[in-house]
Amino acid sequence: MEHGLSHGGYVKLFSESSRLSQRPKTEVGPNTLQTGVTDNPKSPSSQPWLAATPPKKVNPSPHLRKTKSGRPQDLRPIDEPVTPGICIAGAWRASLAGTSALVLALTFLLHSPACAAEETSSERRPKIGLVLSGGAAFGLAHVGVLKALEELHIPVDYIAGTSMGSVVGGLYASGRSPEEIDDWLRHADWDFLLSDSIPRESESFRTKQREFDVNQGIAFKVSRKGLTLPAGLIHGRNVMASLRELTVPVREIRDFAKLPIPFRAVATDIETGNKVVLRDGDLVESMRASLSVPALFTPQVIRGARLVDGGITDNLPIDVVKEMGADVVIAVESIDQLKKSSDLETATSIANQVLTIFVQKQMQEQIARLGPDDVLLRIKIEDLGAADFKKAPQVIDAGYQQTLQNRARLAHLSVGEDAFQQYLARQRVPRGKPVMVSFLNVKTPQGEFHHALSKPMEFDVKSMHPFVRLQSLIGDLGEMQKFEVGDYQVIQRGDQYGLVVKAQQKKTGTSYLNFGFDLAYSSNDDTDFALLLAYRMTELNSLGGEWNSYLSIGETTRVQTEWYQPIDWQRRLFFAAHALFDSDYILGRTGEGDPLRFRQQDEFAGLDLGARLWQAGELRIGYDRGVGRIMEKLGPAKLPSSFDRGWVHADLIIDNLDSESFARHGIYASSSVMASRRELGASDNYTRFEGQMFAPITFGKNTIVPRVSASLKLGGEHVPIYDQVPLGGFLNLSGFRRGSLFDDNAALAELVYYRKLADLGPGVARSLYGGFSLEAGEVWGGHFRLEDATFAGSVFLGADTFLGPLFLGVGVSEGGNAAAYLQLAPLFRTGRNQIRPAP
Repeated sequence: MEHGLSHGGYVKLFSESSRLSQRPKTEVGPNTLQTGVTDNPKSPSSQPWLAATPPKKVNPSPHLRKTKSGRPQDLRPIDEPVTPGICIAGAWRASLAGTSALVLALTFLLHSPACAAEETSSERRPKIGLVLSGGAAFGLAHVGVLKALEELHIPVDYIAGTSMGSVVGGLYASGRSPEEIDDWLRHADWDFLLSDSIPRESESFRTKQREFDVNQGIAFKVSRKGLTLPAGLIHGRNVMASLRELTVPVREIRDFAKLPIPFRAVATDIETGNKVVLRDGDLVESMRASLSVPALFTPQVIRGARLVDGGITDNLPIDVVKEMGADVVIAVESIDQLKKSSDLETATSIANQVLTIFVQKQMQEQIARLGPDDVLLRIKIEDLGAADFKKAPQVIDAGYQQTLQNRARLAHLSVGEDAFQQYLARQRVPRGKPVMVSFLNVKTPQGEFHHALSKPMEFDVKSMHPFVRLQSLIGDLGEMQKFEVGDYQVIQRGDQYGLVVKAQQKKTGTSYLNFGFDLAYSSNDDTDFALLLAYRMTELNSLGGEWNSYLSIGETTRVQTEWYQPIDWQRRLFFAAHALFDSDYILGRTGEGDPLRFRQQDEFAGLDLGARLWQAGELRIGYDRGVGRIMEKLGPAKLPSSFDRGWVHADLIIDNLDSESFARHGIYASSSVMASRRELGASDNYTRFEGQMFAPITFGKNTIVPRVSASLKLGGEHVPIYDQVPLGGFLNLSGFRRGSLFDDNAALAELVYYRKLADLGPGVARSLYGGFSLEAGEVWGGHFRLEDATFAGSVFLGADTFLGPLFLGVGVSEGGNAAAYLQLAPLFRTGRNQIRPAP
């Protein structure tokens, strides 16, 4: 039987439909119509004459649009009811399948808006894909975008991100709210996150001492190939630790499609140059790979591929989110803008301009994929550099405000309140209770070690105190003495949480060279500039023997070498053999006011036994033997031309400061008792105590440091002038010439105040400080009287630079002494300038 598009054909079709509609009700599926007898007298199945004339052309529903496939999609909010209307397409699909005439009728009737809405009832709205670009600090704006999208009730079904976009997108996909991500980024310690340094309190004691001995900049690996830099300045372990903590609830999910929101991260294979889309595996490692700016971060190895920043190959992965299934795309571009010619006056600005041109041209290929219903948001932020992460609050707010300014373009993607609350219920993953770590699994290249903790410890990277305790515990483990932490991973066994510590070879290798500079200028003294070099060879035997050498070339010349040999597996006990050559120029006066000027040269060697006091300090006892000479002397005739040395000593140092430059917390304490005896080979008999202690007290951006230091004769003859510890110089009785006051005894008490004035971000100088000091001290030979103390003070500016702490100050003291100072060295000396080498 033929059926044409004539009136009679429609009558026959509806008549047959009327008969078929008398069949019993049939369940077709949860999202399709149910067919059966209807009691509605106006139903077309009971009154076939309603279709005796061709249906009138109906205006398309404003809620409908056609996709590329031609299928209509309903863009109304998912909680908005479908407009009532006549639709029998579902019934015909169930009852008249296989009849060619009915297929033709079905094709015609599908033009009804109500039928189209019914057909797409399983979708109810288009699937929305969110694309977040890379852009370093500019990418922080994505957090503000997410906050605005939620305020506009726009759900997200898929996320693809590159670099910083992968970090923000990955956290949101894992169930974190925009407010939680905002809180993390606003209050992050970016100096800590963008470094491999663990909290200084948790560093090994020997590492802390090297920080004082050399204003460490970059460490060079030493190998048969010569001096080389690491593959990147940082491994990224701190940012990974923070991401681990934030993603604990989804730590077991390996397929990113099973996250609360399906997610993809884009990286680049540095070997092939190919784009790599990460869709499964370790979520944090994937975000870290996408974030790996070449030369700043070391490549992240995933399945044998060395991956770096995805922005090199695809900074705006629109194609990725479309392949995931997105019907509508919201693409967010937040990168640096092209500068005007007047702003391109430095090599750095030109290099950044070239990079911006490259990225923008690359993104144009992806932007061309956007359709008429897709939305491109370009977030523009003025006066921001790619490394200005500390401006996170301003950047996040800019992303939020500029997204709300585009609310009209986004309005068609909004859903109703009930539907959006359902979406949030699916997207949000409760944090639960804090993760209390009860055991450690340390994975090293030499095997795996299990440690049960006597008391659970919280895994909290944001709160420095618990993280310091945890890091100190890990760093103190015997198997970690030759490795460094590469990554962490939270695991669960029964009702207990544990922490997998992934150890790796140290970035600097087993042999490395550090360099630094020491500068001491005062307006009433000669300038003392020194080049500092420290060469260290480690893991020279199974117990971790080290050979350390130190060189200072300048007004003071010092060559020092030491063999340091642990004698137990946990490397707590050790012996050390050392030798030193030192040549220093002394210019000052005695306690009686006699002028002094001479060059002193020392050569000696010694042997120490000691114990490592966890990560906090070291105890040593030892014997030293050597000779000394005095040349170019001007002053008291009693100065000898040569002398012998021989002494025993006991030294204790505790150091848990949070910074060697501008400490805010912790304590530093050192004490040493030495006994010089003729029977030990010395020219002089005396016993002396030497020590200092300071403990910063911080409130807000303000820090007060009470400090005392002293060198006191405990017995015997006079302390010879070549062994006396002088006063004078910046923060050591400011106003006097550096190291110009000598006698048997010396003591100093001071209060030093400094305040952080500005965070300058990564670069030559990270932070700027201002401060002052109040000082009182004296040198004496007989009995000390408080009224004899000399008072002094200073005001200064300080900067935390990549070469070390830099100070510019002015000091004055009683008696009209005044001087201007410029110093590139730690705020307080810790014994490096003493005759006997610091432990």
